[in-house]
Amino acid sequence: MRNINDPQLNLNTIDNLKTFDIVYDDSHDVFFARPSTPRPATSLDWEGEIWLRIDPETGDIVGLEIDDFESVFLKKYPALAKAWQEVKPLCHRKRTDRHEDESWESFLRIMYVFFRDFIKNNPSQSAFGIV
Repeated sequence: MRNINDPQLNLNTIDNLKTFDIVYDDSHDVFFARPSTPRPATSLDWEGEIWLRIDPETGDIVGLEIDDFESVFLKKYPALAKAWQEVKPLCHRKRTDRHEDESWESFLRIMYVFFRDFIKNNPSQSAFGIV
């Protein structure tokens, strides 16, 4: 068992992001990517922009959270903002037609590539023991 105060982040699990559900909380301007079945996790601040959720036992990435998503984060990354505007209306309802599914899948691919590159190119959390 790992000490929760000394988490070991396993970057090899970044691909988990591909399978996460996307949830946006309009009232608090918070973007979440998380598994459909909740898992215990601890949060790691990544560059002051993303909260990575990691399993304290395995170091697996089990989610992420971005506070001030539209008001701050998307303004810093306009390419993501454009993609988000296309799919935001789909975030709170069941997608029913093929066009909506294709738009959503495209958005998820864009976000996955962004987060993968952002996390791998900003290894600021080396104190947490990245593996």
